[in-house]
Amino acid sequence: MEEHAGQPFILLDAEESRFHITLLHETGHMANDLVAGGREFDGNSTASIPHSTAALSDRLTAFREGYAIHLETLAAHVSSDPAIRRRYLHRQAVFGDASEYFRAASDLTSYSQTLARYDAVRDNQFAFASAFQGPDYLRVQLEKARDYAQLRDANQLLQSEGFYATFFFMLAVRGESVPSEETITLREGQTLRAMRGMLTGAKRGDAPWLLDFVCEFMRQFPDENAAVVDVLNDLSHGVFVDAEAATIWREHYLAALRLDFEHLNVKGIAAARKRWREQVLADPRVLFSRLGPEIPCTVRGTHVKLVVLESDEPVKFDLNTVPPGILRLIPGITEAEVSAWLAERARKPFASVDDFRSRKALRAETLAGLDM
Repeated sequence: MEEHAGQPFILLDAEESRFHITLLHETGHMANDLVAGGREFDGNSTASIPHSTAALSDRLTAFREGYAIHLETLAAHVSSDPAIRRRYLHRQAVFGDASEYFRAASDLTSYSQTLARYDAVRDNQFAFASAFQGPDYLRVQLEKARDYAQLRDANQLLQSEGFYATFFFMLAVRGESVPSEETITLREGQTLRAMRGMLTGAKRGDAPWLLDFVCEFMRQFPDENAAVVDVLNDLSHGVFVDAEAATIWREHYLAALRLDFEHLNVKGIAAARKRWREQVLADPRVLFSRLGPEIPCTVRGTHVKLVVLESDEPVKFDLNTVPPGILRLIPGITEAEVSAWLAERARKPFASVDDFRSRKALRAETLAGLDM
């Protein structure tokens, strides 16, 4: 590390294969720092591993990393550079020394999962819950496989850098064709100006950054209000606005899986999307109605290990966003307790540690293994 007071800078390894993408990503962080006027914000520690695109971390990390990642996604999507296109578009089927055999694992070994930062971000996969729900912290957090019948809820989306990346990327490229470089430049400039306005004044690390950004964007660019609201509502499938949004999506998805065309509910979904748009345009504060605070928690005696990083950390999570697979790592927890925890949280996010304890989702002996 180097420090230069008042001067943003990037210190890069000159490894040619990583240079261009690393430069883009770190430039995103510099842009964040510049529009924040050099201010630093303190976030919560709610994950046992360094940040990752597929994982849930904390709101501040998700905001910063998601903005930086969207620049990588954008480059992969619109760049004419042959090396970038060859890296991301998977048009070659290479066997032998550089074999397709390793494809599913090779992205994991980069840890940052640069391929997922294009295809999974572009396709909005991180709006959905992890497909793995067994008691394995790394699989729940790092695998990009999704359960497409289950949406992440509002609080989870605010901790997902993958979802943030999708939002900023889609805001830039929205439309029926790939926009021109001039249009993308204009939209990226609007994003930075809205971000600068959002970062004016007092700001806590656990702020709902994405929603604050949308409100500021609407304030500064009223002609774009419907566009930015549609991007947020469609990508989140309405979970910021509607308590029934997850059920509406699940029923549609499972009907599509069965080829049950009579129950796709396309007209009902169209009416719901119209209602969501009108609600947010009338009062953007509705977006905040389903949020709870970040409440960090540590599982005593249970650790997560990343060998190459020499990290061995206790299992940490946020009471309001922890996925069921990570809940199952709590020693002695029963399936009934997992279900009760998730049901209570779905009914209403936990307001505090005392609120969590008062709802009695866990037995006393299970609670004894948690530090909150």
